[in-house]
Amino acid sequence: MVITEADPETRTVFEINAAPAAEEYVRLTGQSPEVLDAHFFAAHPPMVRTGGQYHVRSIQSANPDGSLTFYCAIDSGVVLTVGEPIDRIEWMRELVETVSREVGTIDHVIGFDCVLNRLDAEDRQIVRELSRLYVDNKIIGFNTYGEQFLAAHMNQTFSGLAIGR
Repeated sequence: MVITEADPETRTVFEINAAPAAEEYVRLTGQSPEVLDAHFFAAHPPMVRTGGQYHVRSIQSANPDGSLTFYCAIDSGVVLTVGEPIDRIEWMRELVETVSREVGTIDHVIGFDCVLNRLDAEDRQIVRELSRLYVDNKIIGFNTYGEQFLAAHMNQTFSGLAIGR
């Protein structure tokens, strides 16, 4: 999908593919939501590809005029694709294994998990399993509204500081 009309100052997208933004976004997800809310946005995140990697550009709200307000920078001409859910539990297990190989036995991890990940985990009913994984791997921390990485604000991220032996 291509952002064809946007106001970068307010991070509002009015048109996607020259159609009303909210309507076209919903069409591209292939879903028929009862309401466009943070839960729907977390499950179907718009993503931009930069530097060979995809990054989530989370939607904050659907507005009465059919526009969409984003949490992060957005502008006309940006090309997005709708992301699909991953197996978050397996992804976290692989992340912990990778970190353990690099830093040794993990003593603690101070984790920063985007609140949209939390909403998605609640909707998929994996909060208990995810919490158990955090406890088992000594991950403590809190939810955020994404993170700043170099010059970009990113959403639906998990970042942290691993302390190993």
